[in-house]
Amino acid sequence: MEQLNNIEADVAKEIINIGLSKAADSLSFFSQQKVIIRNSELILKNTSEAKKLSNKEGDKIYVLTTDIVGELVGVCYLIFNEQEVNKLLKISLPASILEDEEQKMVMSDAILKEADNIISASVITQFSNLLNFKIHGGIPHMDIMAEDEVLPFMLSRASESEYFLQISAQFHTEEVDFSPEFVWFLDNKFIEGIKQFVKDESYLEKLKEHANS
Repeated sequence: MEQLNNIEADVAKEIINIGLSKAADSLSFFSQQKVIIRNSELILKNTSEAKKLSNKEGDKIYVLTTDIVGELVGVCYLIFNEQEVNKLLKISLPASILEDEEQKMVMSDAILKEADNIISASVITQFSNLLNFKIHGGIPHMDIMAEDEVLPFMLSRASESEYFLQISAQFHTEEVDFSPEFVWFLDNKFIEGIKQFVKDESYLEKLKEHANS
């Protein structure tokens, strides 16, 4: 496995943090509440080392899948447990819908897919812009499964991916905190793209520019 050195790993995390920050801004507009990122953590490993890809517990785990289309091939997953889904719905839906279980179930699918569109697209866009990859996310779809089904489900789509990024971040509002997990399976072009980007003497300026845009 080709490794990122410390600087390259920090750059990868910074790109992701920029994407998450943009996602928080979009979620603020979406939920009509200020959303900030409190903590984020990045793990990069070889796919063969994927022993546990989610720490979510519960009878219902919500897994949203987005295919990466273009020059960097892969698939990314956004993972919530049931408690986090309810928190997201609480800040996104009026009380009249929350109190109606039928309407709540119908709207939850749309809300979660929109959250995936926001979070996944924000991270993908930053990698596309900064690493000069022509990539975009496909239309997300959602599956609800038991805790022990999550790993085999994700690995079933990851056979052609050399690496995976495991990202956890806490989104905080005045009312709730929720911490979706973001897992991205991708090929060696990601490593090559990071290394090439860091060779550019102006990479710090580019990061700053994107962070402030």
